Amino acid sequence: MKVSIKLEGYLKYKYPSDILELNYSKPVTVHKVLEDAKISSADIFFIKAGDLIVKGDYLLTESNEVKLFSIIGGG
Repeated sequence: MKVSIKLEGYLKYKYPSDILELNYSKPVTVHKVLEDAKISSADIFFIKAGDLIVKGDYLLTESNEVKLFSIIGGG
């Protein structure tokens, strides 16, 4: 199962690549994917898996694209 991680917002510039791909042999949680990709959950405001907005405990059971959106700030 292939999981593609697409970084949005300033995350594109904070990490080495704006698209990461990881392979798994069994279902995996979004939290585990973030851990394996060495992406801090503190940087994430919300997560999309396919068309759904999900939390870290969401179980990915098939190949999917996961989009990570950063915290938005401003004044």
